[in-house]
Amino acid sequence: MRVIPIVVLLLMLSTDCGFTAKGVPCGQKQLTFLAYIYKGNAALEADWPWHAAIFQKQNNGGEDYICGGSVISENFVLTAAHCTVSFRMPLSADNFLVKLGLHNKSFPSEHSKTYEVVEVIRHDSFNINNLKNDIALLRTEEDITFSDYIQPICLWPVEKSDLNSILTSRGTVVGWGVGDEYKLVDILQQARLSVVDYATCLKSKPEHFSKLLADDKSNFCAGNQNMTNVCDGDSGGGMYFRLNNAWYIRGIVSAGARTETERRCDPQQFVTFTDIPYYLRWISQHQENVKKRNLLNLGSCGLDFYNITVLENEKSVFLQYPWTAMLEFKKESSPTVQTICNGALIHPRFVVTAGHCVDGNFRKLKLNSVRLGEFNLKTNPDNGISYNGESVSTTIQSIEIEKVFEHPQFNTPRYDNNIALVKLKYPADISRPNVKPICLPTLDDYNELYTITGWRRVGRQSHVLSRDTALLEDLEKCESIYGNISIRLSSEGNHICGSYHHENVNYCFHFMSGAPLQYVKNADRKNQYFLKGLFSFGFPKCQLNYTDVFTNINKFTKWIASIVNGEDV
Repeated sequence: MRVIPIVVLLLMLSTDCGFTAKGVPCGQKQLTFLAYIYKGNAALEADWPWHAAIFQKQNNGGEDYICGGSVISENFVLTAAHCTVSFRMPLSADNFLVKLGLHNKSFPSEHSKTYEVVEVIRHDSFNINNLKNDIALLRTEEDITFSDYIQPICLWPVEKSDLNSILTSRGTVVGWGVGDEYKLVDILQQARLSVVDYATCLKSKPEHFSKLLADDKSNFCAGNQNMTNVCDGDSGGGMYFRLNNAWYIRGIVSAGARTETERRCDPQQFVTFTDIPYYLRWISQHQENVKKRNLLNLGSCGLDFYNITVLENEKSVFLQYPWTAMLEFKKESSPTVQTICNGALIHPRFVVTAGHCVDGNFRKLKLNSVRLGEFNLKTNPDNGISYNGESVSTTIQSIEIEKVFEHPQFNTPRYDNNIALVKLKYPADISRPNVKPICLPTLDDYNELYTITGWRRVGRQSHVLSRDTALLEDLEKCESIYGNISIRLSSEGNHICGSYHHENVNYCFHFMSGAPLQYVKNADRKNQYFLKGLFSFGFPKCQLNYTDVFTNINKFTKWIASIVNGEDV
């Protein structure tokens, strides 16, 4: 087994510490003269100027301390993803406050400062069940002002470093978590913990750590087994090491074990830490894309006017998903239009859909146009109530197709790269409330639940735009299910799987191909829908214990952007 170390051989490290975008050197304690860690000791003020306190706002106007974090730049605080989720539901940015320069949690000094959060970025592969990929970024509304009491920490300098060649050592953890009396402490505590190898950690409590430890070694274990340890409330804080002339963060407090009787954190057990080197590229990508969350730079795309606390199934379907499109087909010498596939409007001139919808395999049918703004196939205009209670009447737009772009590797390998772009002859009128584009993400984000919208193939209500909630399923489980009918899913992550939760099988009818799978993201005081996937195919017999397969949009954003930006629009 490979050793899970913390300190890199000095030959592997640069002797210079890093700098933030403001030119401030990271990992520097500015005040060295100033005179929970369970069984730890109190830190001095300004000892850990990068350590952050994360609070959750309450409905009554109060705020509760929930986790720690680490300042890594003037825009971002690094923490654990599970600190940003409550009862399996991701919390929006405006639920959080970040307090910096804090020493006494209950009585902030004049040196501390509070920052609003305008974006929460969770790792897209975060797993709430086993806390793997337990990492998140909080983006502050204002740039963080550095001082003697507020400083950034350096990120570990070697991406996915060979851990076998690193020296095992002891790192420092700090926090306001549960202390000796099993209650949250006010004064920042610190303790030194020893890193242990994978095998030692696993052997200490196999049933526990076999679930938590990642096969790709993206986390590690540390602890002293001597009553000195992190505890409840220390999650999200960093494990810090001094290398040469600066301090670096190597791990993020993720998960510990509980006692069998009182179900409290067990200080005699090891704790898992998210391993920073494994995520350096992920962190860097999100920092670089901080000003561009929407791939095609459409500022008004995917707007959701409901309060972020409103559940998706409590929202009106009418006018809520105005990017959901229908592909119209015609037989030669026939004026009759047939609607076979769905899609999503991503730009006034472009609709994205499933590749097999445009490959010419529908018998005697030719793709002719795209219908936008539809709701009820049996009525035109459609009449309904908008989100703010107003009565609205809408009509459809049907726009002929100028060009089709099928992915160059469509169906190679079989069932893979199932995506296409349709260019409209003229721009859609997106000034109408029933015709708007959805946002495309620049980078993927974690969500527990997604929403699929479109028209179902059959059923009594198949003529009305429908909505369902989808839960992403483990890809290995999905691969096993479809492997039984000789369908191999993409090895490149081009497929994602989702299951629905119906009360009975009578409501289980497949959506048309190309139906969009979407999620709402809260950033910069706006709630916007982003496209996650397109319905590709499902199990032949619609059963409740099977999953549908979606094309993963995030894997095709570069191709989409190259087409849209390369066309004269």
